[in-house]
Amino acid sequence: MKKNEKALLTVKPQYGFGEQGRPASRDEAAVPPNAMLHIDLQLVSWKTVAEIGNDKTILKKILQEGEGYDRPKDCSTVKVKLIGKLDDGTIFVKKGHDGQEPFEFKTDEDQVIQGLDAAVLSMKRGEIAFVTIPPEHAFGSDETKQDLAIVPPNTTVYYDVELVSFDKEKESWELKDNAEKIEAAAKKKDEGNVWFKMGKYARASKRYGKVIV
Repeated sequence: MKKNEKALLTVKPQYGFGEQGRPASRDEAAVPPNAMLHIDLQLVSWKTVAEIGNDKTILKKILQEGEGYDRPKDCSTVKVKLIGKLDDGTIFVKKGHDGQEPFEFKTDEDQVIQGLDAAVLSMKRGEIAFVTIPPEHAFGSDETKQDLAIVPPNTTVYYDVELVSFDKEKESWELKDNAEKIEAAAKKKDEGNVWFKMGKYARASKRYGKVIV
């Protein structure tokens, strides 16, 4: 269906309530056994849900589309508003709300959980999204104390996130002269060495890959 399209659906019993039918509820009438259903339907709107990450287990539902086409990259400085919740609605972190400045962090630097990092990298400026993150991309098997509550082990967490702004690192062709290129290359080499010593080889490889002159 297209947006605002209206349709009349005829549903056979085997695709409706079948031989059992359905008893009446407080607001709805009973459906007899083996009843043919006729449904007036209008598609008012929909939300896009994206599967993020190599295993596609991080889910991002876009609540408000962002601006343009540009997105953050690794090592971008981003500013976000966020609320993190448990399955029962308990808020364990809240940043950038109630008069607070947006929360600032650098992507791909282990400054936030991996699932949140990946979600923000997929967002556009001004985008608002609801993100579902499984334990393996959140806080794992450890009990973790956060600002407002404790996250139990092996817990799926949920974030309301707004990407307020971001600044990306300059690409190689944006550097003015050789001196600036050499300085940038040395910085990336040093960053790569730090991640390598920590055993974060994939992250180190990304930094080494940017060592250009």
